[in-house]
Amino acid sequence: MLKDAIWLATNEYKQNITAVFITFLASSILGFALGGFFANSDNIIINIRSTSVTPYLLDFMIIGTAPAFSSLFMSKPYLSYKSAKENPYLKRMAALRTLPITLSVLTLSRTIFMILTLLTMSFAFFGSIGVLIAVIPDNVLTLFTISELILLMIVWFGFMLAVGGLSPFLEYGTSGKTLHIIPFIYAAIIVIAVILFYQYFSSGIAENIVGLVKTVGWPVALLSMTVGITSCYGWNRLLQQRMAKKDFL
Repeated sequence: MLKDAIWLATNEYKQNITAVFITFLASSILGFALGGFFANSDNIIINIRSTSVTPYLLDFMIIGTAPAFSSLFMSKPYLSYKSAKENPYLKRMAALRTLPITLSVLTLSRTIFMILTLLTMSFAFFGSIGVLIAVIPDNVLTLFTISELILLMIVWFGFMLAVGGLSPFLEYGTSGKTLHIIPFIYAAIIVIAVILFYQYFSSGIAENIVGLVKTVGWPVALLSMTVGITSCYGWNRLLQQRMAKKDFL
């Protein structure tokens, strides 16, 4: 089953190489933007409360963009509402359902496709940040050790895996309209959550996570990855249940 799912996912990945390339470039640009934010800020963490804008901006950049890296967010269904209304993912699944492929293989291939996308876009994103840190290391490396930076990336990746696991469910378990609208709903939820968190704790979410990484260390990263893997498995099960009941014809 795993071999068939990997074959299906990798072949579909090759068929979407243009969208993969464009999304890779966009992820790199986002990474350079955040990397520049880190590299050029003299007091991003230590004196983060010196401005009311910095913690909000940091949280929006880190948490707000997280789900995007598990999907080809530069493809037409994500950029065009007209394209999304045509339900391209459901049409693709309808074609796949006519083939002698079990439902479990199909759903697993969707999750593997998501993981491939997440790994590729994370490489572009974190790689861009790493390049800027390597070029302009003074500001960042005076605040973090290399070990702490790695831990922060692992924590972030775990979160991206947790929320990114929703992507296959939205693409193949809902309509194109829902797929196009959900990102706006997510953005609204994040805005509200970040503002409420700051009002209650007088600090940003990212700032608190950095504090946990510095004081607790590896257990935070392990917890994040555990939550991410468990959530990914849960989304896969929900997609399988959804597809078993859904009529794609």
